[in-house]
Amino acid sequence: MSRTIALSRMRLVSYVAAQRAWAPWLAALALIFIAHAGGQARPNQAYAFSATILFAVFGWQAKLVLDTEPDEQRMLSRVTVGSPARELVSGLLAAAVSGLPALVLGVFVPLAIGALEIRGSVWGWLAFGVWIHLLAIVCGVGVGALASRALVRPTGWASLILVAAPVLVLVLGSRDAVIARLLVPPLFGAADLQSPADLGAMAVVSLQALAWAGVLIAVYAALRHRRS
Repeated sequence: MSRTIALSRMRLVSYVAAQRAWAPWLAALALIFIAHAGGQARPNQAYAFSATILFAVFGWQAKLVLDTEPDEQRMLSRVTVGSPARELVSGLLAAAVSGLPALVLGVFVPLAIGALEIRGSVWGWLAFGVWIHLLAIVCGVGVGALASRALVRPTGWASLILVAAPVLVLVLGSRDAVIARLLVPPLFGAADLQSPADLGAMAVVSLQALAWAGVLIAVYAALRHRRS
């Protein structure tokens, strides 16, 4: 496990040192300000919308992290950590951690600029914001993994995956039809939660989002194994 974490740390350092991290972080900050430019909103609505639009950034960022390492270096990394599975996990872990700066921005910038109409505990709503953005990161990692160079070589197809996924999440997630909502992670649907203490509803949202991301990651792992 220590070698897997060390490889994840090395990939993150390479990602930041290559300045690939700057564009997604700046894009996240710009999207956050745009999302909250219309005045105050209920925290459940504000954070759900923020997580939905940042989902696109998280997917893009995950692809950038996974593509930072050259193909030849990736093969050497497998030997270093001892197995293809550990090498795969280290990449996914690095992709997930790379989204944390945008998560912090997404949670605290709206509070700092007075864009939240908070009723009740501030800490409860902050926890809600962290929770929904964490789900967006996990789902974004799944999309970014499917669009990564290890699976998709043509840039056009990778771009299609990165664009289509957040559009579908926003469009289908805002529909009243239950079937449509079941096809995508309920990031936008989390706006219906009226209280951060509604743990039952949060558990349902979490399970659906994690199941959706789990399917994407399982497909990614299977395809990478076949192409190794």
